[in-house]
Amino acid sequence: MGHLTGKAFCQEHVLEVAKNIALAVHKAPQITGKTEIEVEIIWGEDLEPIIEVMGPIAQVMQYVRWDYETLKNTYERGENPVVVAIGAKTTRSNLAWDCGACGFGTCREFNAYAKETRGGGQLGGPCCNWKTLDFSMACDWACASAWQYRIDNRIMGSVGFGLTALGFLPDMDVKLGLALGPPRDLVYYSREEMHKTMSYEEEKQAMINSIPTNFAAFVGGGTPMYKTKDDWWAPPKFMGMAYSPEVMEVMQQVLFEQVPEIVVKYADKIEARYKDRK
Repeated sequence: MGHLTGKAFCQEHVLEVAKNIALAVHKAPQITGKTEIEVEIIWGEDLEPIIEVMGPIAQVMQYVRWDYETLKNTYERGENPVVVAIGAKTTRSNLAWDCGACGFGTCREFNAYAKETRGGGQLGGPCCNWKTLDFSMACDWACASAWQYRIDNRIMGSVGFGLTALGFLPDMDVKLGLALGPPRDLVYYSREEMHKTMSYEEEKQAMINSIPTNFAAFVGGGTPMYKTKDDWWAPPKFMGMAYSPEVMEVMQQVLFEQVPEIVVKYADKIEARYKDRK
């Protein structure tokens, strides 16, 4: 007879579930049938650069701070979070549908613009709308698959930023990270880690800034916009909050000094894992 302690077994099982999630991502239906999607499973010490590069961003973006503190503290306690990295190629249309959803009259025009004008962040861009929908469905299937196994999970743009900045999934244009485990209830929603590091007033203000009450505004990094106009393309109205010059200075330092320093630290190691594929 064998013997397993329950919690240790659960933590090991999270990694096995991640493999099933990877299968679900590739199994997910597509509208186009032509969107290239890749998945990687990241855990253990390979999570360290992702957590580290999220740290500076957490100083200036509240929603990143929540994600950063949760992943960092669970990892440091040995609770073995696992990240399923999901990426897709969306900046080129090989559909010839000429639907205009991207803002251009034809796919040819979109491709010409996209070739010369590339965005940044985890959602890059410009993107073919249909391929973005394919990517979204793949991420939805990943989350649904995790919950079928009763594994706590949350899809994170903050982790997607880390993946992009560090060069994970280098052939993909858009990236998000699905965090899994540890085996506790609502790890990524109750935000237990934040209750320990913030006062009640700090946490209340953070919630107001980042998740406006009753969805009266768009969520974001702390300056939410009111949904007041039908002409959504016009200059938006904000909730009376703006970044101070001091905060802007810190943001500039984070984006142009601290983040690149961390990226350079890990660049060779991460790049090496993809060399055999080229």
